[in-house]
Amino acid sequence: MFPYSTVEQLRYGRVTGQDYFFRTGIEKSITKKVNVTALGFAGDEQAERFHGGLDRAVLQFDSNHYVQLQHIFPESAPLFVDGGYGENLVVAGMNEHNVCIGDKITIGSVVLEVTQPRQPCFKLNHRFNEPTIARYSQHNSKTGWFYRVLQTGDIHQDDSIQVIERPYPQWTIATVQHYLYIETDNVTATTALATLPELGEEVKKVFQRRLIANEIEDWNSRLEGLIKLEMRVVKIVVQSATIKRFYLSRTDLGALPPFSAGAHVTVKLPNGLKCAYALCDSAIEGVYQIEVQRACDSQGGSQYMHEQVNIGDVLSVYEPVNEKTL
Repeated sequence: MFPYSTVEQLRYGRVTGQDYFFRTGIEKSITKKVNVTALGFAGDEQAERFHGGLDRAVLQFDSNHYVQLQHIFPESAPLFVDGGYGENLVVAGMNEHNVCIGDKITIGSVVLEVTQPRQPCFKLNHRFNEPTIARYSQHNSKTGWFYRVLQTGDIHQDDSIQVIERPYPQWTIATVQHYLYIETDNVTATTALATLPELGEEVKKVFQRRLIANEIEDWNSRLEGLIKLEMRVVKIVVQSATIKRFYLSRTDLGALPPFSAGAHVTVKLPNGLKCAYALCDSAIEGVYQIEVQRACDSQGGSQYMHEQVNIGDVLSVYEPVNEKTL
């Protein structure tokens, strides 16, 4: 029997960076009625150009997952509430194990088609204040999934939602994730998914590349990636003949990620080098301070900082890595 449920919440939102150190559309508001276009809920914004689109028009997440996540991650329990994963549709009882690629569902006057699993990223780690949640979600099929819109129209809160057609009962969301992340060397499954018409292009191309290049992706940067900030040098103090202190502020004047004693940041220099520098305790709000000692055996990092970096220059700086993370 096909899954059947009721829409508990409809959610859409604007892109914001107010509560985070990056732009995100994860914070969404509840509405009782929404118009669904070919690109998703009217008024719903995406933070990145590679988010959204026809294959990722609407995101659904099983609200039953939140109760389980509260027990698994008790320190973050208050954050695991409906809408926490940035979903558009909050529905209980439809999940990654009973929803399949290609499923056609009706909800209000709208017809949707399941396209692909949601691929979680490090932004979830910040959202839930838990550095492992993106990886946990990926490997335990608690991600949600995307739809493409086959028929536009309106959806109301409390509308029934049901699968009306299932062409691929063997390809549940969880099964696709298994071959995407776990059993990555299964040639039979990879070949089938690489040519599955209804599978979203983003995921289908992953399987196609595996067949062509015989290489497996490294998901670490997506799951645990550090945020890169554009920062301007606002002050330079010469401490000694070999030491300079650089004062850095975000170009967009946004809040800086906090850090603890012993933390360091990685600075990407215009010459291509990436150098790690310890953060100095700072009493200046909105400013990072780093001291750079010019080393005789420098490969170019400290030399470049001392000779080439001036007040007003913009550098790419990755968020702090605290000592306990190392």
